[in-house]
Amino acid sequence: MSQTITTARTPRQFFRSHATDIMLPAALLALIIAGLVLFPSFRSVTSFINILTFSSLLMIVAIGETFVVIGRAADLTVGSMVGLSGAVFAVFVTGGVPPLLALLVALIAGSLIGLAQGVIITKLKISFLIVTLGLFALLRSQVQVLLNGQSKNVDVPWLVTLATGRIGIIPNLVIIAVLVFVVATLVLRGTAYGRALYAVGASPETARLAGIPVARVIIISFVISAFTASLAGLLTVGTLGSAQTTAGTGMEMTALSAVLLGGTRFSGGFGSATRTLFGVLFLGVLNSLLFAAGVSSFWQGTASGLVLILAVALDRTRKD
Repeated sequence: MSQTITTARTPRQFFRSHATDIMLPAALLALIIAGLVLFPSFRSVTSFINILTFSSLLMIVAIGETFVVIGRAADLTVGSMVGLSGAVFAVFVTGGVPPLLALLVALIAGSLIGLAQGVIITKLKISFLIVTLGLFALLRSQVQVLLNGQSKNVDVPWLVTLATGRIGIIPNLVIIAVLVFVVATLVLRGTAYGRALYAVGASPETARLAGIPVARVIIISFVISAFTASLAGLLTVGTLGSAQTTAGTGMEMTALSAVLLGGTRFSGGFGSATRTLFGVLFLGVLNSLLFAAGVSSFWQGTASGLVLILAVALDRTRKD
């Protein structure tokens, strides 16, 4: 007669494996309660809608980043990609190209850059850190070149409406971010590609032995990340009415912070769009509280940096 032996997990072991699951929602709730208690301006529906609106572009970028991190990598070009797609769009539109065609060109160009990144990383066996850092600098410089070092106004009414309009009280940006979130969740949970991505992130060698095309899976994750960053760049142009040389600056670190803070593991094979959603909301509420408290916006980068360190520390806690 066989007998199954189970080992009870200690509270410490349970906490380590579920640290982010427990702490992040609790910390988010604590931030919201603190805002409601300390700041009267925080107690309105408008305030929460503003937080969602300001977090929407980051959400779109972070969702794409989530795919790459699940695949055991990181895309440090997303901030530069935001700026580049806006610059490409602005140059084409001001050059007389129909706006819709210019939008498609910007999205395709961004996706092709993501494709190139993935190919270089997987086929030439170069570290993703080296490749994405190099392209981060290259793309940021190209933004300056395309815009000649200054902002370029773009008059495309339908893009402005898309980025700044509302359906009822819900901003279009929030709706777009939700759609991106839903599509990402369906892809990760309900498709063969999603299952393959988790397998590759957990163990590339095991995935390869199981017949999964590891290189192709990783390349697609970079294409997705580049596409979502490019989409966010175009929406940024619609929001501002112009392409800015500084668009997307620092977003790569903020997006990565949101992904890791949400619980997607830097070691790969674990994570979800829902976890990233919590990470984005936490940063959005935190920045809103800092603003309400009169803290200079220059300190928001410090907060994001500290959050990134905390997120990696929590990831290590779960693995040890």
